[in-house]
Amino acid sequence: MAGRASRALPQEIDLQLHPELDPVARQLPGTERAISFRQALISVLIDPDPRGHRELIEELQRSGLPMQTLAIQLFAPVAAYLGNLWCTDETDFMQVAVASTRIGMIINHLSQSRSAALSARETERRVLLARTRGAMHTIGVSIVASCFRDMGWAVEGGGELELDDHVYMRLSNGPYDLLGISVGRVDEAPECAQAIRRIHSNRYAGSMKIAVGGPAVKKDPQAFNRIGADIVARSALEVMQLAD
Repeated sequence: MAGRASRALPQEIDLQLHPELDPVARQLPGTERAISFRQALISVLIDPDPRGHRELIEELQRSGLPMQTLAIQLFAPVAAYLGNLWCTDETDFMQVAVASTRIGMIINHLSQSRSAALSARETERRVLLARTRGAMHTIGVSIVASCFRDMGWAVEGGGELELDDHVYMRLSNGPYDLLGISVGRVDEAPECAQAIRRIHSNRYAGSMKIAVGGPAVKKDPQAFNRIGADIVARSALEVMQLAD
């Protein structure tokens, strides 16, 4: 991942590929070990044989690495790398689709198996995760969900929950401490602003914070600074820092 293509990228994209360059991310426990799995993960994601990713799941489970470290230092940069391959026509849509499905399965498997242990202790904080209609790729939502579970939060919603009446229904049955919205396109900023105004106008909002992130926020964070969100995050790490 440190080849010719990444050196030509601007700094903010380079940090997506190499989050370990961020001093805060560098302090995550097990960073070096998580980084060492990157090439193996890329290989199993694009390998026609599906058995490799099952073996990697077992190896990651044995590693004992915190889910937050795996999410920030392994899954997020590999997902960014695959996205860059598609954008530069180095791979086709079907290969990316298969790889995306596999990485989502790996994240969810590890996250769910660990959340079973976490659920044994009472969780005090709850987060509801949703996406806009334009956020078609939900790996980022899965990564954020895994981080929150690792931090002991009760996580509801996810990549399947679209920002519509179902979200408002969930919120009315709260309370939640945080609503996280993954935004797929910059032109969806007005829709997000309208949704945030509607949420704040209802009593169920309470002291709940609202965070926006996703591909659109990474592309143009300034477009989301005045929509009423409490947190505008360009990465899963920023969400964790600001929400904790």
